[in-house]
Order: sequence, then structure tokens, then C-alpha cells
Amino acid sequence: MAKIFKYRTDVAFFDYKDFKTLQRYVNQYGQIESRKKTGLTEMQQRQLSRAIKRARHLALLPFVAVN
Repeated sequence: MAKIFKYRTDVAFFDYKDFKTLQRYVNQYGQIESRKKTGLTEMQQRQLSRAIKRARHLALLPFVAVN
């Protein structure tokens, strides 16, 4: 299992309106990547999942991947 980012991410806060950044943390099936894969801390992972869920609710990100 390779991490998406080898070193600390330079993102201090995940914003739901920044869907380009959030797309990097969603896999091809539309699932949020795990902490082991992203290399984020627990607090950052919670912020990330909250931002992704808000973006999905506002239709900035899809709930499921469209093939």
C-alpha cells in the first residue's frame, strides 16, 4: 500500500469548496482514502472526511464514481 503523499501535506485546512484538492483523496470508486494511504494525522483525516461529505452534499463531488 503506497501512500499518496510521502511527506506532510502542505494543506493546513481542508475546505469543502476546494474540490480539486479533495478529489486527490477520493479513490476511483468514490471512497475516501484511509489514513494509512494519505499519511494524514487523525485530526486532518477527520477534517478531510467532513469537507468531502460537505462537498458531496452540495454536489461539488459525486457520491459514487461514474464509469
